[in-house]
Amino acid sequence: MAQYEHLFAPITIGSMTVPNRILMCAHVHRLPEERFREYYKARAKGGAGLLIHSHPLGELTTGMFAPILDERSIPGLSQFVKEIHSHGTRILAQFLHPGNLGGGERMIGGASLAPSAIPRKGIFPKQMPHEMSIDEIHNTVNAYGKAATIAREAGYDGVEIGAIWGLLVASFISPLYNHREDDYGGSSEKRLKFPLEIIDSIRAAVGTDFVVGIKLDGDEFMDGGITLDDMKNIAPRLEASGGLDYINVGAGASLAMHVPPMFFPLGPFVYLAAGIKEVVGLPVFAGGRINDPAVAERVLKDNLADMTAMTRPLIADPELPNKAKAGQENHIRKCIACNDACWLPLFEGMTPLTCVINPEAGREGTFGITQATTKKNVMVVGGGAAGLETARVAALRGHKVYLYEKDDELGGQLNIAARAPGRVDYTEIVRYYTYQMKALDVDVYLSTMVTKEIVKGENCDAVVITTGSLPTTSESLINEGGNVVNTHEVLLDTVEVGKNVVIVDYQYHMQALSTADFLAERGVNVEILTPALFAGSHLEEGTLELIYYRLLNKGVTISVLNDIRAVKGKTVIAFNTLTNAERQINGIDTVVVATSGKSNDALYYSLKGEIKELYIAGQCVSPRTLRDSIWEGAKVGRML
Repeated sequence: MAQYEHLFAPITIGSMTVPNRILMCAHVHRLPEERFREYYKARAKGGAGLLIHSHPLGELTTGMFAPILDERSIPGLSQFVKEIHSHGTRILAQFLHPGNLGGGERMIGGASLAPSAIPRKGIFPKQMPHEMSIDEIHNTVNAYGKAATIAREAGYDGVEIGAIWGLLVASFISPLYNHREDDYGGSSEKRLKFPLEIIDSIRAAVGTDFVVGIKLDGDEFMDGGITLDDMKNIAPRLEASGGLDYINVGAGASLAMHVPPMFFPLGPFVYLAAGIKEVVGLPVFAGGRINDPAVAERVLKDNLADMTAMTRPLIADPELPNKAKAGQENHIRKCIACNDACWLPLFEGMTPLTCVINPEAGREGTFGITQATTKKNVMVVGGGAAGLETARVAALRGHKVYLYEKDDELGGQLNIAARAPGRVDYTEIVRYYTYQMKALDVDVYLSTMVTKEIVKGENCDAVVITTGSLPTTSESLINEGGNVVNTHEVLLDTVEVGKNVVIVDYQYHMQALSTADFLAERGVNVEILTPALFAGSHLEEGTLELIYYRLLNKGVTISVLNDIRAVKGKTVIAFNTLTNAERQINGIDTVVVATSGKSNDALYYSLKGEIKELYIAGQCVSPRTLRDSIWEGAKVGRML
């Protein structure tokens, strides 16, 4: 623990003492109430010092933030808070009004609320909001005070005002969204009237012996928005109100900054918290891709912040604090900032939060790992993500596991994906699983091509086939003398690629975009064709925004609603997928096809009916995403 003397030092914030400097910020989860409770209890048990979770204000009742905070919820919340406190963890309720982001009111024909009638900006803009009247502003201010009273009665240690991500309170502060000409807008001072009234309303409701904090964006990273210099003037004025106990510093009015994806280095926005800490005397929290206890320790040691937010890292591994404290850093399942399960499903599928590398996240009460009643010898064929998770879970259940991989290293397609620029974090998954195989005494056989005869000869009690998928080019594409290759070949440098390249996106996730990034960095002229409305249409918003930014700045052309009819030598015959209109793209040296591939399921079907206990998981079921592979491995491991 001496290695983390700052990280595990207690801190007093107002009337509250937190046992360490690790916090989990409020975030969208869409978890039903019982799952929500188990989810946060697991992070408390795992050693987090402070948990903050959101409660909705206004008419947002769609389940983005649960449970709803009213007088009826006090008994249940009181029990929940006691359970969190039983682990020594402190807990705050964040009050967050969605403002121009919209919410439940859109489902009943209402309008989003905002300081001015200005739609939310971004790559997926929102509808025109309603400009709040003075009465609506006053009612909202009073709602914060009432909610704080309920939170206090329920036993929370305090509350946080969410003034982030361009949502309601943040939009009042920002000149980007606040164009009012009354007492609530027109100058920096007037734009602070709304948050200052909220602070006063809460303090009047709860008194001085209850923690009140605020989360601010240190920089909105938008033209015309708040900058760090602006916030260094704003934060001291909020502190001067006398009603705050801390300032939590986030970043960005867009999702790409607010929840920084894998392209960012670790701790990219710590400097914002450090800048605010220079001008205020209150404790300051920093966050954003702090996924390693060593990084958090350095932030604290260098006095850049007083607490470190490790929100997604605690989703990926709720035991991160306990593991760090025990010197078990190699056992930490580090967040890779893929955002494919903690953010993507929330807004596109409207499904609850989970984690690509931790499928137990959001299912803590029903998806734990228990000891098997009958111990078995288990053979897992395929050392990619599905096979590795299967082997890990099966070994934890007490089985003896034998893992076979045809390549000379574990990881499968993770090793290919990690070769693209900004995607090296995929190697962290390989590191984690490789360490787990050794720690759990899994017998690993590399460079071994498993056949039906080998499987039957091993005579194991159960066999799991996780042989992945095989890369393909499109079967419908007519190729008459063209150089047509797949993305795996490009990323592995096993084919020669010319100066002018067309990439066609049939996978709709990251494959085409990452390959374009890989080639553009090498000076290749790239055009992406996608039959969809936009390339990467299955990606979450933040990653999509960042990869587009990277590609457009490297001169990559992205042509939407376009497909390839034929390749004739160095000419690509493209066509519009709606109008069928054709065009020729001349002088193309290489056509790269991005597809999900095809299932490598031959071994499974050759064994079906001949092995009593036979399972299949991952891409050999159907080529999909990493999330599906690990999820299926986790399920099969629990079935054994």
